[in-house]
Amino acid sequence: MRFLVLFFILTYSLYAHQLRENYLRVDYNTTTDNLLIDLEVETRLLENSTIDDNKNGIISFKELRHHQQSLLNYVNEHINFLYYKTKLDLKGAKVTFHRYQDQTYMQVKKSFKGVKIDGLQLYYHMFFEMEKTHRLLIHLVHNRDVIVDQEHQKYFFVSTEMTQLERFKTFVKEGIYHILDGTDHLLFVLMLLIPSVVKYAGTTNALRNSFLSLIKIVTTFSIAHSLTLFIAGMGWYVPNSTFIESGIAFSIFVVALLNYLKKYGHVNYLIVFFFGLVHGFGFANVLEIAGVSNLFSFVVALFGFNIGVEIGQISVIFCLLPLLFLLIKLSYSDYILKVITLGTMIISVIWFLQRIGQLSKIL
Repeated sequence: MRFLVLFFILTYSLYAHQLRENYLRVDYNTTTDNLLIDLEVETRLLENSTIDDNKNGIISFKELRHHQQSLLNYVNEHINFLYYKTKLDLKGAKVTFHRYQDQTYMQVKKSFKGVKIDGLQLYYHMFFEMEKTHRLLIHLVHNRDVIVDQEHQKYFFVSTEMTQLERFKTFVKEGIYHILDGTDHLLFVLMLLIPSVVKYAGTTNALRNSFLSLIKIVTTFSIAHSLTLFIAGMGWYVPNSTFIESGIAFSIFVVALLNYLKKYGHVNYLIVFFFGLVHGFGFANVLEIAGVSNLFSFVVALFGFNIGVEIGQISVIFCLLPLLFLLIKLSYSDYILKVITLGTMIISVIWFLQRIGQLSKIL
């Protein structure tokens, strides 16, 4: 019991799927040499006591707008666009705020005249001192998708079109990253592992059979989220982000509850496929940088991303499956599994309440 109380305390500040990314969309006209910079900055790491005017622990849109000049100054200092050594200043840019999934974003838009894309350079050093895994995802309209991180903070824009192989590799890496960095998805995969381990424990070739069974399960999940990811990425249907993110938390709770009640047979292809559809909408923000102006490029990005997701999931299975088989051989394994599933239920409930904005009212 004391373990569960400690577990609850430690998971209070844990978010289901933090998007440690900013987004940059650059559009340009080669005929008029007009350049449009559209930057989306996650405000989470900018939100502090100096912005919280009423000191209630919640940063509102009103407070963000009140401090938007200082926020814009920070952005302008940490993202430098140089055109042949001349800085393109973001001061005076149009600034708006909006919600996406469970994050608030500051959108900065500004156009420049007489700028050729081949002479443009980017020096990006935002948030790295606070979050080493932070990245900037760049979409250069019509021809290129790029990821800037702590190890690669400079980018030199080019007008040449990105090859489809380069785009594929970029989104494979992005798919792997989103699995390994998504705590909610990792917990969901863990909850899928448990029924298979329990089912094959003590049988001949237990590890092999369990692994093959799990590959089918996660592939079913991948097919499902590919469908909704494609639908959302194409802009055909984009559901309310609060509904989707709370649905992801709910999916984890349901699978964890079935494991806790030892209803392992209910964790089947049908329920995995259904929840895969929900998770797919949660991934949609990733492919937004790819754009849909070129359908083939979008499909390549989608395919690469899903391959990356599958690689990430299989990697997680490779790591966790042997450990679970060792655990289940222990005399008190049933108790440990109860603690793991109950802890996951608690986490998912916290996430669910965070998603619908009710956690602060309860606590």
